[in-house]
Amino acid sequence: MREIVDATKVQVVVKNISKSYRAYNSRASVLSSFFRRSAGDASEEKRSTALDDITFDVTEGECLGLIGRNGSGKSTLLRILAGIVSPSHGAVEMRGRISAVLDIQSGLHPRMTGRQNIFLKGALYGLRKREIKKRLDQIISFSGLGDYIDHPLNTYSTGMVIRLGFAIAMHMDFDILLMDEILSVGDIVFQRQCLGKVKSFMSQGKTIIIATHNLGDVSAICQRVIFLKSGRVQHDGKTETVLKDYWDICEREQNKIPRALHPFNPENVYGTDTKEIAIRRVDLLDGDGLQQDTFNTGEAVQVRIRFQCSRKVANPLFRVQFFRNDGLWVHGTNTSRASIDLGELEGDGEIILHYEKMNLLEGDYYITVGIWPDEYRSSFTDIAYDCHQWSYVIHMKSRREDGGGIAFSPFSWHLGGK
Repeated sequence: MREIVDATKVQVVVKNISKSYRAYNSRASVLSSFFRRSAGDASEEKRSTALDDITFDVTEGECLGLIGRNGSGKSTLLRILAGIVSPSHGAVEMRGRISAVLDIQSGLHPRMTGRQNIFLKGALYGLRKREIKKRLDQIISFSGLGDYIDHPLNTYSTGMVIRLGFAIAMHMDFDILLMDEILSVGDIVFQRQCLGKVKSFMSQGKTIIIATHNLGDVSAICQRVIFLKSGRVQHDGKTETVLKDYWDICEREQNKIPRALHPFNPENVYGTDTKEIAIRRVDLLDGDGLQQDTFNTGEAVQVRIRFQCSRKVANPLFRVQFFRNDGLWVHGTNTSRASIDLGELEGDGEIILHYEKMNLLEGDYYITVGIWPDEYRSSFTDIAYDCHQWSYVIHMKSRREDGGGIAFSPFSWHLGGK
């Protein structure tokens, strides 16, 4: 929960705003929707929600970061704050002059020179010609365009246009600055230059709201961050706390197996199974033998394979493999590698693979279970008794302190000389 602030210093007030758009499947649906609205019937109209009941305020001199995955509503929110888009519900109050750097190339004319475009866009910001002249040298210097400033814009590279547009926006009069993904464009030198300019605005007490995917920049300049997810405020608080929450959620989502991909490929890719031994059931068990599919890193895990033999089979090979959700083979073992002779099997039976500590880190992993005549044929030929390829999923949970990646190894840090 945020601290209580002086209401007289609040410059941006967002109260219960929502935004939805009409959704169309085709051009024909657009036309039919027009006639329905003309007739006063919008009952069949489908709508897509971009923002859902957003409420927050921003105080004078505060730098607020907006983060979230693509489609979370960051750009829509900024456009509402800038007055470009109206909310479907709720209200916004902006107390002060606004400079919105949302589409850096808007307001620039391709056939005019860079210098002429400075006067054009300055006029769009509401400046008189003499005011623009006072800032002209500073804008040109900041853009770094040199002699190109007197060349037509249609001869510029994309990076040069971005430099010009950003330089103009940064030298306008404003109390509130809105920026959308601007700090991640251009070359690294220009990005650092822009970041320095933003920091100078902060020292002047300007109010800044930035939407970006660059978490490094957010950490460097924002005192507060709002994490948007599916158009709603997931977390609003101090930068360090919100970024940790966002990073943890992103890691979990990245390592998650979509339900549409499970089972990914239950058929044996090596060929037709002979079924002399058939896999009847595979269960994941904890250390106490209780069935479950979610484990913490470092916990005991058992893979129980129940099978049925249609005839006597001499010393078959049982194999279990773990794969990351992108198909990377993480770990595998089989009874032959463990030098286990199972003798002659017949009828029904079960075999259990026991892990004292499962050291996989946070994520979802596919499991392949197969039964083969021997190790050679399990690797190089298409002869299998039975193989369930990528047919089971184990969900692993980790502490942040366990580190990142795929596997956990015990570790400690020691400062030299201490």
